[in-house]
Amino acid sequence: MPDPIATELIDALHAGADVPPGCRVNHARGLLAEGKFRAVPQASRTCAASLFDGADQALLVRFSDSGPDPRMPQDSPAAEPRGLAVRIGRDEQLVLVGHSLEGFPARDPQTFLAFVQALNAEQAAAGPLQAHLAANAAAQRFGQLRQDAQLAGYASRHYYMLHPYRLTDAEGRTRIGRLTISGGNEDGAGKALAGPDCLDQALRDALSAGPVTLDLVFTPVPQQGATDDLSAAWPDSGAPTLLGQLILERLSQDQDAQRSLVFDPSVLPTGLEFAGDPMLAARLQAYRLAAARRLGCPASSPDAS
Repeated sequence: MPDPIATELIDALHAGADVPPGCRVNHARGLLAEGKFRAVPQASRTCAASLFDGADQALLVRFSDSGPDPRMPQDSPAAEPRGLAVRIGRDEQLVLVGHSLEGFPARDPQTFLAFVQALNAEQAAAGPLQAHLAANAAAQRFGQLRQDAQLAGYASRHYYMLHPYRLTDAEGRTRIGRLTISGGNEDGAGKALAGPDCLDQALRDALSAGPVTLDLVFTPVPQQGATDDLSAAWPDSGAPTLLGQLILERLSQDQDAQRSLVFDPSVLPTGLEFAGDPMLAARLQAYRLAAARRLGCPASSPDAS
């Protein structure tokens, strides 16, 4: 049975949004791209997962914009943060889900539920959201990050998988850190992005000139500070390790297929697992519950995983 808090979270998100049938309750607007993942040689010394053995792996990527509206104008501040979902491999897969801000409105599910409920209440009367922000520094910080976000192309950004991961190498040694996917200004660089479809068009333009590459990076646990708080940025903690490159080669021909696609971040290969934090269990269950509601199937169905 799902944790009740996960069900409450999904109910609250739906209560505060007019979600079209078959659409996601958040990050409803998306763009699918395909290509390959290629690990760098040192990756196999960091993690024993077969995905890092150097052979090219199948890659599916979904870039997205915040909110439940699949028609969200891409130059709107309400579209921040941008989302990224990644599926690497076929037989053994790695699924990653992150967004373009290094932070989250809460560090535990109860506080996140209170944040969503305050957002919902604000639609009827001013005050609940401000009261929640006044009492919660993480929500204040997240709101400031959204406000400060600069419009940039999908492949020009950093995307943070905020939960810590434990990577195990072939000798059984483990390392804990965060995974980040970083773009290198291939789309929208040097251009004034504007218009309802500006990010989609920028990526199309970039791909018309050749493959677009993003880096998968592992950042080790900081020497000081909380490592299990996904609402906080990690302080500098030594040189990050490049694990490989996501090589985008084309946009998917069937963009409508994303309605039925599920990116479940609990899908991890041998050698890579979550290191745990207070938000993790409820958030993973919420992903599955949201997918089940969108697809109209039981949460325990394989189609919802």
